[in-house]
Amino acid sequence: PPGRVLLLSYIGGATNPGILQKTKAELAKTVDKDLRQMLINLNAKDPLVLGVRVWPQAIPQFLIGHFDLLDAAKASLVGAGYKGLFLGGNYVSGVALGRCVEGAYEAAAEIADFLSRYAEK
Repeated sequence: PPGRVLLLSYIGGATNPGILQKTKAELAKTVDKDLRQMLINLNAKDPLVLGVRVWPQAIPQFLIGHFDLLDAAKASLVGAGYKGLFLGGNYVSGVALGRCVEGAYEAAAEIADFLSRYAEK
């Protein structure tokens, strides 16, 4: 509806298997609290609709060597003359909403730094 947004969150993963022991109500409360903090709106309206589905093996995990591959891809872009072309997205930072938001801020900082060094003044 107007003035509302749809948010989908994935939580848990291989590094947090204990989360499967929580009730759906506990999971919803945790996600709601985290979203309010991430979106810097502690007084946001309560959800109109709330659903919780538990998938014990839902979030893809990066394979060993993934970050080395990303570093090589970034270096290849610079080496091929594409300085100023940046990689971003869930394949860079992670698939969870929080990591995507953090990754976006990290990419923005990297781009701002690049522009401050190379843009005409």
